[in-house]
Amino acid sequence: MANVNQIFNKYLTWIVIGVALAAFVFDQSFVWASNYTTLFLQIIMFFMGLTLSVSDFKEVFHRPAYVAMVSLMQFIWMPFAGWALTKLFNLPPELALGVILLGCCPGGTASNVMTYLSNGDVALSVTATSISTMLAPIIMPLNISLYAGEIIEISFWPMFWSILKVVFLPVVFGVILNSLFGKKIASYYSVLPTFSSIGVLLVIAAVVSVNKETIMHSGLLIAFVTFLHNSSGYAFAWGVCKLLKVDVASTRAMQIEVGMQNSGLASSMALNAPFNAPQASMAGAIYSIMHNVTGSLFASYCRYKDAKSAESSPAAVETPVTKA
Repeated sequence: MANVNQIFNKYLTWIVIGVALAAFVFDQSFVWASNYTTLFLQIIMFFMGLTLSVSDFKEVFHRPAYVAMVSLMQFIWMPFAGWALTKLFNLPPELALGVILLGCCPGGTASNVMTYLSNGDVALSVTATSISTMLAPIIMPLNISLYAGEIIEISFWPMFWSILKVVFLPVVFGVILNSLFGKKIASYYSVLPTFSSIGVLLVIAAVVSVNKETIMHSGLLIAFVTFLHNSSGYAFAWGVCKLLKVDVASTRAMQIEVGMQNSGLASSMALNAPFNAPQASMAGAIYSIMHNVTGSLFASYCRYKDAKSAESSPAAVETPVTKA
């Protein structure tokens, strides 16, 4: 199983692209998955929780300002950027809804891996992902109502309970199990992200299979919009961190955390109540491919930059911060 996990970590971007292509070409073979996207997402969030312990939230107390910065950028800039792009490109209502849903989501689970590969502050990344996920049931409905209210009539409480059941409760259940049986399951920690990745792949396959026609007509446009959305997160976080003179490792963690949304959540919500908008799910699926590609490229650039700095002046490279 360890070998499978290494393959997923090393080639996840290509695996995501391969699954998306397979679902596009053999769409009828993957349509069944669209009936289980909520379950897949609950499994993803449960495995995320299972890898967390109470100590993973220590950065909230050690560096509350940094964690707060990530959450503010995540939940203020990304929803606004998504909405602004739908206006700029005059997207049809369902496609616009998908981009806005994506912008309103918390950080993606792949951000921690990309932060590690970028020599970023992994402890900050893990804490920021966890905190934004915990805040999602309250902040997401507010942002969705604000930015998508003109597209679809939205009730706060049904959306709150939906996000609570799909995101918050599975994570909390995972954290509780880890706290009770952490020593017994510790040997499985390294492979849990692989199970989460499989869940994400199934969501992507489901979304692509039910949106084949829409992808053929609007896929390139949505790909470009999601690329701009993703890139804006990196750029905005970099600008804020530069202004506030944040260290390099923390800046990289914040850039990735803000830029990488929980695309699986966006797709799952679009496919299910209260939205039931299959076309809206396409933005999340394409974004999942996009942010894995851009995240991998960003990580490669960071490691190349660090290697060059080490050659010229070893003392100039900051030591990567990893999860304690």
